[in-house]
Amino acid sequence: MDCLFIKVYQDSGNTFSVNVETLVLLFIYRITETDNIQIKIKLLTELPSEPFVTVDFTDIKYQISTKVPDITVNCVWPVIVTEKNIVAGLCSVARQLIKKSNKKEIRALLGFREACLLACSESSIWTRFCEVDIINTTKKFIQNGYYKSGKFYLPEDVARFEYHMSKPVRMHNIYKAARERNNDKDITSKIPIEKLNLDHMYGEGTLMTLADIILYPCFKIILSKCPSTLLQDKIPLTLNWFKKMKESSLPVFKFALPKAQINISEIVESSFVKHSLYTADPTRYKPERRMYTKQNDIEEAFKVVSALENEIVNELSPFGHEILFDWLDVPLDANPNGGALPKKRANRKSEQLENLAKAVVKLATNKKYKIVDFCSGSGHLGILLAVLLPNCEVILVENKEQSLARARERIDKLELRNVVIVQSNLDYFHGSFDIGVSLHACGVATDLVIQNCINNKAHFVSCPCCYGGVKDCYHLKYPRSKQFQKLNLEYKDYLSLAHAADQTHDVDNVKTKQGYLCMDIIDTDRKLYAERCGYEVHLGKLQPTSCTNKNNLLVGFYKDKK
Repeated sequence: MDCLFIKVYQDSGNTFSVNVETLVLLFIYRITETDNIQIKIKLLTELPSEPFVTVDFTDIKYQISTKVPDITVNCVWPVIVTEKNIVAGLCSVARQLIKKSNKKEIRALLGFREACLLACSESSIWTRFCEVDIINTTKKFIQNGYYKSGKFYLPEDVARFEYHMSKPVRMHNIYKAARERNNDKDITSKIPIEKLNLDHMYGEGTLMTLADIILYPCFKIILSKCPSTLLQDKIPLTLNWFKKMKESSLPVFKFALPKAQINISEIVESSFVKHSLYTADPTRYKPERRMYTKQNDIEEAFKVVSALENEIVNELSPFGHEILFDWLDVPLDANPNGGALPKKRANRKSEQLENLAKAVVKLATNKKYKIVDFCSGSGHLGILLAVLLPNCEVILVENKEQSLARARERIDKLELRNVVIVQSNLDYFHGSFDIGVSLHACGVATDLVIQNCINNKAHFVSCPCCYGGVKDCYHLKYPRSKQFQKLNLEYKDYLSLAHAADQTHDVDNVKTKQGYLCMDIIDTDRKLYAERCGYEVHLGKLQPTSCTNKNNLLVGFYKDKK
């Protein structure tokens, strides 16, 4: 049986203090009415350091655990532990809870093709809003962070949701929904979406989804201490949505906020960037769509970066190239040629894996190292490492459930006992490890992997990809290194170099040589940043270079690691 592990502080009897994420997941658990998941509680000896709410567990079946599986220490709680893997992250755990329900109407909350909140928060604005933004806003509300001198400062994320609800619905099968709503069979795709007369009834359109279930307890907290009469002219669509949710058949769920005396006499609206929360919103300014590859811009950026030309050196030979390796010694199920990939692609994949595997084998001086394969996909690299280094523990970290299912099939066939699967994005993996690896982690994901390794003082082996996908985010900023930051290099110039780095086509293309130089520039920025953090870093190229156009290999050796 799957187990949902949560951390709580026992106030008295069946009353517990929990954080906001746990509150949301307990609410979803109540909705599923499933016996397929068991709640296990780890009691905290002190009140949570983060904002909390008090929950009545009278109607919730649970067990107090004095001992928890070792695998759970790798992730941010709450987590679900299944027979095969661990699931972490609010949206991933919520989806897992819904999937365990035997009721069709509950499974329907996952939406079209069960894709609701499937994308990770790094790539989906909507997932980020539900998983990160509104949660943080709720926590700040609990701490009275939006009150001052009798005034309630309307949270930006509440205003963003209101604006989102005012925009045209964008959903799968939208024309089918419009025909059903308007009872008009003549509605076709020739009609602009804006003229379909479809208003938001719920967060994702006309039907309630898991996103609404996550948002509801958060808004219940936020709206709890502010009179609706003061909010009616500020967020009418949000209040209508909240009323609809409140009047639905959702189960009663008792919780209370820490007591605080607050008198509100005025609502102050906050300014915010006005766009909907749809990733596909055509009105949103998308800097990634700017033409960053104008030759004049690239050449101007080259002039600025030329001050560091002595630092931009690619060793060509990859770290660990001298390590002996023979695919004949590798079981077929750990070899790309043993799967369903086309022969040519399988050969290229094998060459890529061989380069990274050699680097890891050279770094793994301790036979009991813990190795994490970030953005592992279906586990080609991590499974190969588990075979080559049987005394090391290998952890596959990947957000896509289907990819991990394929990885699990191969792990079971190989009867590997040193592989752990974590279904999670990078934010929710907090375990300690010795070597972090990533093969073609897209854009900013490469830097998140390297940063995670630096935080753990772990070696890293990374082959970057999608350089044009780098951009400032709430995790980190570009350029990465002090040397690059001291240059008179504007952010847009840096992005011009990053986008030009993706112009690595065939050898005869006039842009290819320039593209490889731009790859080296961006990776040198990464190299210099890691070196400042105590690493010896090697920048080389996968051999043969034809195995992929994105063939740089960054290997960081933490000097003080024992």
